[in-house]
Amino acid sequence: MSDNYYQYAYVTTDWKRAMEDIARTHDIGGFMEMPESEFDTGEGRKAVCHFALAYKNDLQFEIIQPLSGNASVYHWGLPEEGYATRFHHLGRHFEDRAEFDGHLASAKARWALPIAADTQGGTYAYFDARADFGHFIEYFCFPKGSHLDAVPRF
Repeated sequence: MSDNYYQYAYVTTDWKRAMEDIARTHDIGGFMEMPESEFDTGEGRKAVCHFALAYKNDLQFEIIQPLSGNASVYHWGLPEEGYATRFHHLGRHFEDRAEFDGHLASAKARWALPIAADTQGGTYAYFDARADFGHFIEYFCFPKGSHLDAVPRF
């Protein structure tokens, strides 16, 4: 059974500036950058965002700048104008798809599910836990050999 709570994710209005600030604050040497990434957010829906990923020890930091498409969940907490970086979600990774599916069913019974999809060889789902915890929760399942293996570690 996996209890891999390992991701702090931030949304921002300025991806490059947020990467610099978070790297400086947490002694991170750089990020895997995924500019203008298009990904599925549900049946017939897609979003485009800038993403950046890096580990500090075993904690993964994710930075997301929403750009277009079905990206409204990533705008939460951001101002209409000016710069901001805000904590957005806690991510939990499941190595086993059956375990992911079991936790997914339990979470769906408790929280709204604004986006969920299979993408990049894996699957993910965001739960709106803001009323309980003040942030979203993401569950995801990607196999060994996925894009996550290329994320730099510091």
